[in-house]
Amino acid sequence: QSFICMAHYDGETLKKKIERGPLPVHEAARIVAGVANGLAEAHKHGIVHRDIKPANVMVTSGGGVKVVDFGLAKLIGSARLTETGRTPGTPVYMSPEQIRGDAVDERTDVFSLGVLLYELLTGSLPFKGDYQEAVQFSVLKSRPEPVSKYRKDVPAALQTVLGKALRKDPGKRYQSAADMGEDLERWMSGKRRRIPARHLVRLGLPITVLFAVLLAILLEPTARDLVTRLLPGGGTPDEKHIVVLPFENIGGDPANKAFCDGLMETMTSKITQLEQFHGSLWVVPSSDVRSLEVTSAGEARREFGVNLVFSGSVQRLADRYLLTLNLIEIGAKGPRQLESDVFDGSLAGFADLQDEAVLRMAAMLNVELQPQAQEVLFAGGTAVAASYDVYVQGRGYLQHYETEENIDRAIVLFERAIEDDSLFALAYAGLGEACWRKYGASEDEQWVDRAITSCTRGYELNSKLAPVRVTLGMIYRGTGRYEDAVAEFKEALALDPASAHAYRGLAKAYTNLQMVEEAEATYKKAISVKPEYWAGYDDLGLFYYIKGRNDEALAQFSRSLTLAPDNSRVYNHMGAVYYAQERWDDARRMFIRSIEINPTRPAYSNLGVIEYIEGNYAESAAMVEKALDLNDKSHITWLNLANACYWMPDRREEAYEIYRRVADMAEARRQVNPNDPYLLTSLAGYYARLGERERALSMLDQAYALAPDDLWVLYDHGHAFEQLGDRDKALEWIERALEAGYQRKEMERDPFLAGLRDDERFQRLEQGGGE
Repeated sequence: QSFICMAHYDGETLKKKIERGPLPVHEAARIVAGVANGLAEAHKHGIVHRDIKPANVMVTSGGGVKVVDFGLAKLIGSARLTETGRTPGTPVYMSPEQIRGDAVDERTDVFSLGVLLYELLTGSLPFKGDYQEAVQFSVLKSRPEPVSKYRKDVPAALQTVLGKALRKDPGKRYQSAADMGEDLERWMSGKRRRIPARHLVRLGLPITVLFAVLLAILLEPTARDLVTRLLPGGGTPDEKHIVVLPFENIGGDPANKAFCDGLMETMTSKITQLEQFHGSLWVVPSSDVRSLEVTSAGEARREFGVNLVFSGSVQRLADRYLLTLNLIEIGAKGPRQLESDVFDGSLAGFADLQDEAVLRMAAMLNVELQPQAQEVLFAGGTAVAASYDVYVQGRGYLQHYETEENIDRAIVLFERAIEDDSLFALAYAGLGEACWRKYGASEDEQWVDRAITSCTRGYELNSKLAPVRVTLGMIYRGTGRYEDAVAEFKEALALDPASAHAYRGLAKAYTNLQMVEEAEATYKKAISVKPEYWAGYDDLGLFYYIKGRNDEALAQFSRSLTLAPDNSRVYNHMGAVYYAQERWDDARRMFIRSIEINPTRPAYSNLGVIEYIEGNYAESAAMVEKALDLNDKSHITWLNLANACYWMPDRREEAYEIYRRVADMAEARRQVNPNDPYLLTSLAGYYARLGERERALSMLDQAYALAPDDLWVLYDHGHAFEQLGDRDKALEWIERALEAGYQRKEMERDPFLAGLRDDERFQRLEQGGGE
């Protein structure tokens, strides 16, 4: 008879001890140090255990520690002992490389030791999940909850040992069980380990500065207070209102600029996904940060009303990246850095490095990541390093879509990402958005179809990507397919019920469909999702402004400014309402204030309108030309210039040339979206000014069929008929516009309506009401 003779130990497994609760700190450290020393002996003989867990560690009645069950042990460097596709070990204790099926060495046992120590100290596992795949995902991507969540008596030095053992990159872990055992024994004996100089440098401060700080702490109480304010510390507030600032490009290499911009975009997008799991958290869209050119914590506070800011830098060193990440709290006394971290990785592993950084951001925010949240965070990604690298660069170029060359570069990069990984869902989504921006820049219809095709492919590959649905909804709305847009925004909300982007898009689509009550309710729902974010109130205010409900609009804009006191966009919108209320001086003041904060095309163009309505045509043209210097893609801005030039004798011929250009620009947009009533009435006005009666009448009929009760549409009808020489029709439509709520004083100053104002029928209309 063949048999196996095994040693018998009088005692119990660690599994039994843990079932009674967490162990005293020193006992936990002593046991793990004993396991480390035992494994170090096995490692010396080239044997890796590969299944360290509480059930495989015995504590004898005399307190000794024995490692048992080497059934999965492997000789270092030997061929695999298991069949392909199978991963040996117990998932909750396995190292990342073990889960991936990569080659393993003694460092895989070190990771398992870290899990063991965490469990002994807390009574809980660092990596969790309801099923095996979820556990494996947690091991690969999640950052354990701080030990301090479970108990307060674990010294920082012991937590440092634990953190080093649990590093996901084997190169950053303890390189041997013996090293880990030595640090544990050193801590238990009360000795301190000398920190090598290279580690001091990694803290981001020169060694001389560190020594000066330490000396100040020892010698001068007032200096100690200063250092306390400078050093990181403190928890995050319960309400987390966050902005991710553009990453600094260390070294200034232009080739790295797009990557830095793209990193800001992708990390903002990932953190935004957490809003649906944490109601007290919201993130400012990167598009808002870029459009308002916010680059500092103070500016972020003023423009967006946030209280937390992530900043950082990226340095590219040959085949490696160095990423720094800082969390700053902005309180009443100014900014205060809470935490900072440094991530060092190869180009080939940057996707993993970024995922680690995102998890670290969540940990800095004290945000718990359940398996579902982790799944959403990393959905649609790629394992192909080259594909991810060019994808991030593409995102960076796409942030600056106001320049067509940047859009072209983004398209090329997204296409390269897809060539390297044809299943990269996020790259298809990026390509779809880039094609849509290309249409906006070129007005070439082919890009619309490409945008829809790319986005559709993205969600076919991963149906859980809510941002892809939002982008597709935006494209459908922009092409006049409003019912399809509503469907996409609703799909996005089914995936992410906290997506303010989706609610705002849905509300605008309802507005396009003249579903006024549904639109207003949806705008309010968007506000309820992010009640402390200015943009929701701003959107609702614009909705009220379009509907002629100006007092309600001002109330919403005032609420926006309470939350973001120096937001240039809101000042511009308030100026538009004051203009509609015929409060010209207040409107001018708002537009000027907006420009003082951040010079933009809309604010300069609106200031030009104020000059125009007051008869200052040269000044009006000068203001509008400043707007066009900033951005010349809006047909409305060109119209404002044409109107000013028309009343300047030396520029009237130029005005007609601009009217033709404006009509061509608007016509190109109509080919993509034939269902925009405001675009159609604008075209009617352009054709009326150019003397093309039949085309003007056709545009008016189409607009009225889409929005028969809209006050702007009614007024534009009257204005167009006056230009066409049909005074009776003009008066009829003007009267209807006044009854719908249109303000009359603009008509009193519009030089194109001078003849109509002299008509006694208009004067009787003025006296008859129409408020």
